[in-house]
Amino acid sequence: MMRPFFSHGRGSVESRPLGCPACLDLAMREAQPTFLIATSPDDFLYRCDYCQTWWTGNSRFNNPATAVDAQARFPEQRITSSPAVDDAQLNEAIVLFTGWGVTPEPIDDVTRAEARFPKEFRALEPVLAAIVRGSALLVFHEVAPADDGLLGRVRARLGLIMPRLSDDALDALTWRWPFVVPQTSPF
Repeated sequence: MMRPFFSHGRGSVESRPLGCPACLDLAMREAQPTFLIATSPDDFLYRCDYCQTWWTGNSRFNNPATAVDAQARFPEQRITSSPAVDDAQLNEAIVLFTGWGVTPEPIDDVTRAEARFPKEFRALEPVLAAIVRGSALLVFHEVAPADDGLLGRVRARLGLIMPRLSDDALDALTWRWPFVVPQTSPF
């Protein structure tokens, strides 16, 4: 039985640079970083689903914040940092999750990644979930037309949005994409 993603608590060590292409350049969606709360017309709290960076202020594009800074500004919120996730483990978890190279169609089974990385999975799961969700947000009209180069454009776009992914992880998400892409055509 496949187990869906769920959230866990976060660690307390801020150890990687703030921001990623999805939240720094808004390469994936206008909704990154994700709005969480507003405490006044000028005080907003956001968090990137992909890299887990906190953002504060009224301009989410200009104010990345550490967990400590975000907690100081929003003391009523449960703000924690995310533990650093090893890119090699993340990439392997993506391949395991999709079934790339093993199954005839994508399987979306998080238990395979959890079994491979039992100690690291608590930190790995939210980043894996965000990347998998984010890859499925790439809609057809962004990579059209439906010709022989479609999946190449999907792969290139995912590579720009998520530069920490390996070739195998990009291949796995590209392979999965036609199975999960939102149907935007009226036909």
